[in-house]
Amino acid sequence: MRVFNVECRVVDLSLKLHPGREERRLEIRRFTYVAGEYMHDIDTMSHIGTHVECPSHYVNARYGVNGADVSGISVETFIGEAVFIDLSHKSAREPVTVEDFKKACVSEGDVVLIGNSRFKGEESPYISPEAAKWLAEKKVKMVGVDDSVQVEAPGNTGSLELMATHDYLLSNNIPIIERLCNLNSLKKRRFLFVGLPVNIVGLDAFPIRAVALEPL
Repeated sequence: MRVFNVECRVVDLSLKLHPGREERRLEIRRFTYVAGEYMHDIDTMSHIGTHVECPSHYVNARYGVNGADVSGISVETFIGEAVFIDLSHKSAREPVTVEDFKKACVSEGDVVLIGNSRFKGEESPYISPEAAKWLAEKKVKMVGVDDSVQVEAPGNTGSLELMATHDYLLSNNIPIIERLCNLNSLKKRRFLFVGLPVNIVGLDAFPIRAVALEPL
């Protein structure tokens, strides 16, 4: 495909979801409409598969104020120049630091995608509170991770007060994407990213179709 007359390689960064087979609820029920054509009821959660979390996910509960929901975030936020932070060199439970972002030349307005470590779950690297604060002060556009990196430091997910990364980012209107995939397929460190949720009022999060458009 071409974007502004630039030939691009398209990389799908979204998980494929299978109704009835996911860890979190996802069911679809088919029914027929007026002339017999098919439609579906969808029963799912806002946090399933590759999804984006908006301020109302955290800010409302933590501070008792109304943070922006999915419909309250400008559509331009979900599209932008992205920088990939490759964690393949990181050890188990090693923090992602400010220096990692500086080496990647993270700039204001970037979509920062982090992952591709060798670990999963509690053994995976994590975003340090200092690094999350730096990203917020840098005014990045959005931050995304795959399943090989923890958004919060180990042990910091038990209470809202300890969730420093969510606090620094979501309190500054910087959405968080979770469960990206295929970051190891990227050939460039900078590319155009698109990851759009639906425009539904009241939702704190929603699945996205995340894609990277790499210039050839």
